[in-house]
Amino acid sequence: MEKKSYTYGSKLAGMILHLFFTVILTIAVYLLASLISKNILQVTDIGTDDFFNSGYYTKCMEQKCSELTDYLHLLQKGNKRSAEDDKRYLQYTNEFKREDTNFCYWYKQNGVWYTNQPDSVEGQEFDTQTVLMEAKTMGDYLIYDMEKKEFGTDIRGMENYFFDSYNNQMYLPLENVVLVIGVDTDLTAKDDLYDAEMEYVRLHPWIKVSIVAALVSLMGWVLSLVYLTLATGHRDGEEGVHLNFVDRIKTEIVTAVFIAATSELIMLLSHVNNKTWNVSGLLVASGTVSLLIDVLFLIFYLSMVRRMKAEVMWENSLACWFVKGMDKFFEKRTVTVSVLVVFAVHMIVCFVLAMGAFYYHRVICLVLLLIFSGMEAYLLLRSAVEHYQVYEGVEKITEGVLSNKIDTEGLHGEDKKLAEAINNIGSGLLHAVDDSTKNERMKADLITNVSHDIKTPLTSIINYVNLIKLEHIDNERVNGYIRILDAKSQRLKQLTEDLVETSRITSGNVKLDMQKIDLVELIYQTAGEFNEKFEAKELTIVTKLPKTEVMILADGRQLYRVIENLYNNVAKYALEKTRVYVDVHVLEEKVTFSIKNVSERSLALENSNAGDLTERFIRGDASRTTEGSGLGLSIAKSLTQLMGGIFFIGVDGDLFKASITFPMYRETIDTDE
Repeated sequence: MEKKSYTYGSKLAGMILHLFFTVILTIAVYLLASLISKNILQVTDIGTDDFFNSGYYTKCMEQKCSELTDYLHLLQKGNKRSAEDDKRYLQYTNEFKREDTNFCYWYKQNGVWYTNQPDSVEGQEFDTQTVLMEAKTMGDYLIYDMEKKEFGTDIRGMENYFFDSYNNQMYLPLENVVLVIGVDTDLTAKDDLYDAEMEYVRLHPWIKVSIVAALVSLMGWVLSLVYLTLATGHRDGEEGVHLNFVDRIKTEIVTAVFIAATSELIMLLSHVNNKTWNVSGLLVASGTVSLLIDVLFLIFYLSMVRRMKAEVMWENSLACWFVKGMDKFFEKRTVTVSVLVVFAVHMIVCFVLAMGAFYYHRVICLVLLLIFSGMEAYLLLRSAVEHYQVYEGVEKITEGVLSNKIDTEGLHGEDKKLAEAINNIGSGLLHAVDDSTKNERMKADLITNVSHDIKTPLTSIINYVNLIKLEHIDNERVNGYIRILDAKSQRLKQLTEDLVETSRITSGNVKLDMQKIDLVELIYQTAGEFNEKFEAKELTIVTKLPKTEVMILADGRQLYRVIENLYNNVAKYALEKTRVYVDVHVLEEKVTFSIKNVSERSLALENSNAGDLTERFIRGDASRTTEGSGLGLSIAKSLTQLMGGIFFIGVDGDLFKASITFPMYRETIDTDE
């Protein structure tokens, strides 16, 4: 995809359009706000241009009625008026008593009529219906007659004003109150209603213009800002993000200057709004201030965008400079000194800012205290997350996933160094395990290949020895040689079979047929097969077996092989004319078979322990003068573990003990509730 090109002219045009839309949007909003404050802009007035059908006219009439109420109250007070009341009374007299007015009223209370008609005499009597007809001929009228319980008006919204107003003392439901109001809708007199109508006609058309201008300018403002966001930092013919001198100023300094300058301009804008301006002056002032605010906003916002695009927001900040400086400072310090220094700095900064905020009442100190606390909270949370990330990596390595690597991209400081060290340890362990596995595989392959290569000539040797034995040779020396050849070849055959079996177990090629087996019966069967060998060495078997069956889950063939190897080990290495102890006991759902004997030779292996006896080619006879291959116990241990059991070897002087432990098998009976 071809890279989008942003020319200098297009970006300049985008900035000018953005500033233009900002000014238009501000002017439109302030114009609408001004119309709202003057009660000219109401939802019901958007579709009408008639002043007398507008909500603005209703508000004017409500204001006139409210002032009339206050005036009539002051009029009835007479000499009891205060100085402030007299001031308001004179003002209202000038408003309601003048001849040139479009607002006429007739008010009756306690039989006394009050009116602002120029040809009337004080105390003159009027007929209510005659007055009402005169009011109707003027254009708009209102009658509030509590003598006849009559109310009527053609002025929109006045019903709500009369009956919903709770602080209007004049219109209490008195029996002797009559009020008639007439409004000259031709506005022949140039009074305040005439001025209101002229203002409405002059400003009302700007409602639609302001709404359309606000919507269009808002859309243009957003689109131009999006374009500037995409275009900033890119230049024709240059790769990467271009940064200017503003972008090289520390992030916090730029932010602080922007916030301070913008705050001052916003306060200036609020002062402009509070001043008594005419509409045109207000729009010019608000547009000028908003232009300055938008210039500052573009400088700050586009600088932040370029920093994020170039990924230098953090690197070009005071916080980063401070953190790097602290890292260098603490790099060769002990952990205790580092913690104490950090705590001291934290206390000093918090104390100074708290004093400035709460004792000297400086808002900027409170803001800095909140920012400082937020930075500390962020660093603590980040450190906790990084610690947990390293911990997860270590957990996976301890579970055996040596190929797992901790992602160091988002780590910092000591956590990053620790993660890199753990990754190196994991790689070293993985290589060591691979080498060990490879060596074991090579050993197993070598044993298997050598064993198979030996079996072919060995089979021929055994066959020829058997053929020689069939010949009747009278020479005793030759017969002795034949017996030795027969014994040694059989031993070699057993050794090769053990080697193949060991290789097969090591490579995991043993398939188990797990079934429930009576361990006691299997031991009786195995012991019977070794009676002749034990009697030949005059060994006495001391057996302690349960009288009831003891069931375990195992492969019968392989379990027999394990027990046979243990008995065979006793037959080979037990001291003549000694006792052999065979025991089976059940403890906490565990079944343990053990066999103990006194060894013919010392079992104190040089530089080894009892566990070494289960390693391949290890024998208790270090001189290797006996006929054992050193594989029997290793095979027994491997088979036991494959079946889920525990194999144990113990040596106490010349006393040798071997045991296997399996979980007791229990029948599970499914019952339907």
